[in-house]
Amino acid sequence: MKSLKTILPFLCLLLTGCTSETISDRLYTQSIGLTCNGKLSFYTEDFNQEVSPPVEGISIAEVLRQEESLNGGKVFIGHTELLCLDGTCTLNPAEELLFEKGLSPACKVLYAKPDEYFQNPENTAMIHMIRMSEQNGLLSTTELATALNEWHGIWETALLPVQKPEQSVPGLVLLHKDGHCTELSDFAAHGMYWLRRNTGSFTMTLQTPDGEKDILIRSIRTEKRIENEELYYHVIIRTGTPELNDTLQRLVQKQCISALDEMTKAGADVIGIQDLLENSDIKPQKDMPLTIQLSVTVQ
Repeated sequence: MKSLKTILPFLCLLLTGCTSETISDRLYTQSIGLTCNGKLSFYTEDFNQEVSPPVEGISIAEVLRQEESLNGGKVFIGHTELLCLDGTCTLNPAEELLFEKGLSPACKVLYAKPDEYFQNPENTAMIHMIRMSEQNGLLSTTELATALNEWHGIWETALLPVQKPEQSVPGLVLLHKDGHCTELSDFAAHGMYWLRRNTGSFTMTLQTPDGEKDILIRSIRTEKRIENEELYYHVIIRTGTPELNDTLQRLVQKQCISALDEMTKAGADVIGIQDLLENSDIKPQKDMPLTIQLSVTVQ
């Protein structure tokens, strides 16, 4: 019995195939990029910030085979943290990576040209920036699952972050399934956050006539309803700095109005209009016939 206990772990290791040799032969990607200009181009960066030369093919399966041939081992994309798209590739290759090749639905999606983005060996800073921007209430959720769900909606437009080297936080673009995109103004990008997502507490810096002031946001809640074919959004913000409530309310109101205006002009739905319509007697239409009424309350 003692000898069996000694041998059993080694038998399990052999059955699973998880030897140190096979693990070391794998390429674990931290970031990948796609372009679809004529042929599909596939870019990879591993967790040591080493970028492989891009490979080309007619399908995801082919470019992965070429990447494995170039690398000399299995390419494992299950831990990939960032998918970089430039608008030439949107729905189909991303779904193939997710459903057939094991890409995580929690992988962040960035709008950028891979051939430019992967020239920078310090791309991990961008991944960290996206995560911290989401956690600190400066950016809406930008995961692959969210983008795919939005591309499948009637307006076929997803909200993605875009790299802005001159800023400490990413910007936002409305990327349509056919590849064209509209970049939101910084004002509208902040407004889209308030409209899109409820969140926990965080601290933000507010510009006042007396200079910068830190304000604690305790909670955010967005209420949505349809009355007389009008869509009503009510953003409710609780703060821990009541003396700045009026200033914050005016700012958020302006940011949200700007977001609604730019979203509507781009023919996009990234604040859940379709979900509301499907639960009402109004049939969703791509010309977005609803009048959107907005109110903001800071408590």
